[in-house]
Amino acid sequence: MSQIEVEGSQAMFFRILGPLAAAGLSFAPRQRTVLAMLLLDAGRVVAVDRLVDAVWDANPPSTAREQIQICVSAIRRALRAAGRPDAIVRQAPGYVLRCAADELDLLAFDRLVAEARESDDETRAAALLREALGLWRGTPIDGVSSRVVDAARVTLAERRICVLEEHVDLQLRLGAPAEMTELAAELAELVAAHPFRERLRAQLMTALHRTGRRAEALAVGRAGRKLLVDELGLDPGADLVRIEQAILAGPGPATPPVPATPLVPRSLPPTSRDFTGRADDLARLHALLAPAARGTAPRVVTLDGRAWIGKTMLAVHAAHALREHFPDGQLFARLGGADGAPVAPAVVLAGFLRALSVPAGAVPADPDERAARYRDLTADRSLLVVLDDAADERQVDALLPGSASCAVLVTSRRRLTALAGAWRVAVGPLTAGEGTRLLAEVIGRDRALAQAQDTRRLAEACHGEPLALRRAGARLAARPHWTVAASVDRLTGLDDDLEAELAEVHSRLSVAARRLLRRIGAMGRAEFPTRLCPEPSDVDSGSADDAMAELVDAGLLDLTRAADGEPVCRVGGIVLAFARTRERHPDRGGVVLALPTARAAHQRTPVARALPH
Repeated sequence: MSQIEVEGSQAMFFRILGPLAAAGLSFAPRQRTVLAMLLLDAGRVVAVDRLVDAVWDANPPSTAREQIQICVSAIRRALRAAGRPDAIVRQAPGYVLRCAADELDLLAFDRLVAEARESDDETRAAALLREALGLWRGTPIDGVSSRVVDAARVTLAERRICVLEEHVDLQLRLGAPAEMTELAAELAELVAAHPFRERLRAQLMTALHRTGRRAEALAVGRAGRKLLVDELGLDPGADLVRIEQAILAGPGPATPPVPATPLVPRSLPPTSRDFTGRADDLARLHALLAPAARGTAPRVVTLDGRAWIGKTMLAVHAAHALREHFPDGQLFARLGGADGAPVAPAVVLAGFLRALSVPAGAVPADPDERAARYRDLTADRSLLVVLDDAADERQVDALLPGSASCAVLVTSRRRLTALAGAWRVAVGPLTAGEGTRLLAEVIGRDRALAQAQDTRRLAEACHGEPLALRRAGARLAARPHWTVAASVDRLTGLDDDLEAELAEVHSRLSVAARRLLRRIGAMGRAEFPTRLCPEPSDVDSGSADDAMAELVDAGLLDLTRAADGEPVCRVGGIVLAFARTRERHPDRGGVVLALPTARAAHQRTPVARALPH
């Protein structure tokens, strides 16, 4: 069997690592595009707008959303006939295709690669990577014509070649000299197909040298140097130079080290297609994070604000926009600060080290050694590290790189005032204009323009909260027969998932803070002077101040100043809706809310009426 192009895999229901296939079913071209998009993000929501982009690119017809619905219905019927009636489910703002890892070759590939990278046994790791590569049957998603799918195809092909390089590294470490001849022949074909991949060229030089073909190995290196200089104006990287020097200096075939060109980590989540506004915040983040390195410490910026105000989305969008300033990659980690169970820095560091090409078996067990290794690896790199939802300063301190060439962007519901040398950017609500534009992106610009005044009224009712705007918009998008005007009164109640998350935060508050939140709910005002903040009757003023500070730290309340300088409290519409339920039901334990009657709906706050149920 070939050393690289491995064979065979178990039969799977869905396959996209080659021609698109689904248990032998046949689909029309548009249906194939929709199915491919759902499979590429299996287990995650794919927005209808994203499906429209994939099918029609920049020129969708006015009935595009309805045609997508027709395509999905046809795919569902075919899957139902094949024994998979519940594979595709509707979930705003789009659809989710649900399948297990052993039913989709892409999921199986990712699982096998992850297991290989976690393994301490190189022989087992090589076998797992061989099995993963055996799932490929040619050009990924072949037979689907779409600009969006084309971009995904390129990404998948890059992932395959990276895994192939990892597998070759293991073969070079584990393989007997007799196996090197076949490996060298296959590497020569790969280098011819990918002439600018220095890692493959270095691997070919190593394999040739180990078969005693020293002159050929050096010739491969010289050809690579000439190609890089002539075509790109670049000198060879450190691995090619090191291997060439080892071949020149070494007496025997075993001398050259196995190349270990680190991958450039790109672990940011995707940014949102409908990201809107925040121009001032983005400009400030660019000004703070983009400049060339100064001093000896990394640049650190914190984004803080109340729950669901859009901190994570802003951080991810800004990080993508800053990509060109950090050529050595971006690292991303969710720290779980709002969940009450923060992720230990040692766990995050282990993930960062693996992303920086440290084999799982080589990750130090001791947390301090992990931190030292992390600082060592980032010392000469230009990296952007995004730490989402930090619990406190200590959690962040342990994850800071050790070089001024790096930068760190942190989000938190708390103000991390003790984080030395950090710049703070407070994230507030969207303006009414930004909220209106966001709704227009979600429900469709033509629909928003035709009902411009009502769209703005709905945006104002959502109080600038991106989550409330997106959920209200998604509910409208799923009901094209609704008017925007009617939606303000029809979208009532508090989402079960949101209430469950808020209930978890609420459970960690002190008794005084819970009582204060209930009294704020009873007021029913989204903004009020701090002098009007209702103090719990059974606590002293100092404890009341502590309760207010606790709500601020929990991301449930904002403190700011009005134009005249008077301190002002602001509570988000989602939090206010939750506080009102606690005011009515202080001992509530469940998460299912009764919807208000039509008579009571007008008494609720505007944002509560705008939230989807």
